[in-house]
Amino acid sequence: MYHKTKGIVLHTIKYSETSVIAKIYTEKFGLLTFIVKGVRSAKAKSKASLMQPLTLLQMEVNYREHRNMQFAKEFSREYNYHSLPFDTLKSTMAVFLLEVITKTVREPEPNEDLFEFLYSVLLQLDTAEKLHADFHLLFMLHLSQYLGFAPHRNFSEAEPYFEMQEGVFVSKSLHPTYTLSSAESKLLHNLMEAHLFGRDTVLPLRADRKQMLASLIKFYQLHIENFNLRSPEILEEILH
Repeated sequence: MYHKTKGIVLHTIKYSETSVIAKIYTEKFGLLTFIVKGVRSAKAKSKASLMQPLTLLQMEVNYREHRNMQFAKEFSREYNYHSLPFDTLKSTMAVFLLEVITKTVREPEPNEDLFEFLYSVLLQLDTAEKLHADFHLLFMLHLSQYLGFAPHRNFSEAEPYFEMQEGVFVSKSLHPTYTLSSAESKLLHNLMEAHLFGRDTVLPLRADRKQMLASLIKFYQLHIENFNLRSPEILEEILH
C-alpha cells in the first residue's frame, strides 16, 4: 500500500552503479531505510542530489511494517534551500544539527511532533536573516523536550545548581561531576527562557558557549547511549 509522507534525508550511501540506500526520517513512520533504485543513472528523473543530507522531501512510499528495506515509488524536493548552502555559519550549523539528529533519532516509531519540530527548524534556519551564536545550544535544549529528558524549569535562588542526572535544579552540589556551578546553571536557565530563533545572543562570552556546549553534550550522554559528536570542533572555528 502506498502512502504519502514528508521526509528528511539523514544519510545516503551508494548501492550498485545506479542506486543508493538512504536513511530518511519520515513524518508518518519514523526513521526508515530506503533503497532508491536508478537515482544515480544519467536518465534518472529524480537525481541523486535529492538524497543529500537534510534535503526535505515529499514522498510516496510502499511501506511494509517489519521490512528492513523500504521502497519509494516517487519523491520530490518539498523545499529548496536558499541561503543554507551558501552561508558559512548556517551550513556549519546544519552539519552540527545533522550529527545531533542522527545520534538521537534512531527508532522507527513515528513521532510527528518531533518531525514537525525538526522540519520547522530546518526551514527557519534557511530563512532566518541572521543566526546568533547560541543557536546550537538552544537547539539541543529544545530537542531534549521531544526526546523526553528536558531540564525542569525549577531554577531559583534556593535551588541554583543544575543536576544533570535527574535534570533538575537543586539546592546543593552533591555530585560535582554531574552538577553545574551556580554561574553556569544561571546561564542554562537564561537559555531555557530564550526563543530558539530570538534576535539576541543569550550567553555573553565565547568561553561561556564553549563550556555550555560541553555540559549539554555530557547531559545528552547521560540520557542517550553512545552520544558522541565530532562537529563541535568545526563549529568552534567559526563562532565568535
